[in-house]
Amino acid sequence: MPPTLMQARAESLRSRPSSPLITDCTQGRVELSHATFDNWVCKTVNLLKLELDVEPGQVISVDLPLHWMTAVWLVSIWETGAHVSLGTTSADLLVGTAAGADVLVVPDALGMAPAPSGIEAQAVFPADARGMPDQLVFPAVQPGGMVGGPAASELAAQSLVQSGQWGLEPGGRLATDLEVVDMIGVLAAIASPFPSGQAWSTELM
Repeated sequence: MPPTLMQARAESLRSRPSSPLITDCTQGRVELSHATFDNWVCKTVNLLKLELDVEPGQVISVDLPLHWMTAVWLVSIWETGAHVSLGTTSADLLVGTAAGADVLVVPDALGMAPAPSGIEAQAVFPADARGMPDQLVFPAVQPGGMVGGPAASELAAQSLVQSGQWGLEPGGRLATDLEVVDMIGVLAAIASPFPSGQAWSTELM
């Protein structure tokens, strides 16, 4: 049995915490290690559960550009047990960059953007996540998945297939400019770097 995405992420964090996971070139250039990415995921999961009362089984709509923050949001939602819906479809919570989003995301290379004034969103990211605990507050749950697509437990296996089609080999790097609007975009942005034993990383262009 191949590892789940969450198992593969945990193994990557254990075995190579300081190795590059994502290099984001969409706003200058910033590199996130497995440890840095995990820290943002922990903070975001805590924000979702402590401040936004997200429960397993809920649907969270993600309407975000290609960015390291988008990768953080995908993994964080799965790790709350909720399901990701791409775009602005009906959902329990909308995460986006436009006015009207329940969680307003302000893309920023270093994650230091302040909360804009006059915003009526339930939360602003990354400003409201920065003060969250660095470790998960609640116990782990069964991960969520994609609405109309695979469960999170199947994403690692699917990413191995897709990565083989892209010709990725251990130690390689996948450069992508695919928007995160379908499964290929999701796999390019975040799922493909994680399968156990594969040391490649993703570059967002």
